[in-house]
Amino acid sequence: MKIHSGGNGLRRVVVVCLAGLFALLAMGVTLLGTGVYRAVAGDADANSTQRTALSYVVNQIRRADAGGVAVGTFGGADALRLTETGEDGSVYVTLIYCWEGSLRELYMEEDTGLAPEDGMAVLPLSSLSLSVSEAGNLDISAGSGADRWSVTLHPRTGLEEVGEL
Repeated sequence: MKIHSGGNGLRRVVVVCLAGLFALLAMGVTLLGTGVYRAVAGDADANSTQRTALSYVVNQIRRADAGGVAVGTFGGADALRLTETGEDGSVYVTLIYCWEGSLRELYMEEDTGLAPEDGMAVLPLSSLSLSVSEAGNLDISAGSGADRWSVTLHPRTGLEEVGEL
C-alpha cells in the first residue's frame, strides 16, 4: 500500500510558478532591450543627418571655391551663396539655407527673385548657422533639436559677408 504525501501537487505548482517567472523576466528583458535599441537607433539617425548636412555644405563650398562664396540671410535665415559664371556669361547662384525644418538648396540665375519655399529640400534639419570669424574662417553649425554639430572652414579664395541675399 502506497501513502501519498501530497508533495507532487506542491512540486507542480512550484515548477509552474518558476516557469511563469522565467517567461515574465524574459519578456521584461526583451522589452528593455527594444527600448535601448530604439534610443540608440534614433541617436545614430540624428547624428548621421547632422554630419551629412555639414558634409554637404562643406563640399558645396569647396566645389564653388573660386571667389564666389558669400554668407548672408535669405528669408530671415542664415544662407550661403555660391556664385558661378556660365560659358555664355550668365551668372548662376546656388543658395543653401535652412527653411521649415529642412536644409534646402536653390539654384537659379542671378536676380530671378525666387522665394525660400522655392528651394529643394535636401535633408531634414532644424537649424543652420553661418558666421564669419575675424580670421576669415566660416563657422558652420547645424542642429536638430538639442544636438548641434559644427565645423570651421577657410575658403581658399576668401569669403564675402553680405546682408540679404
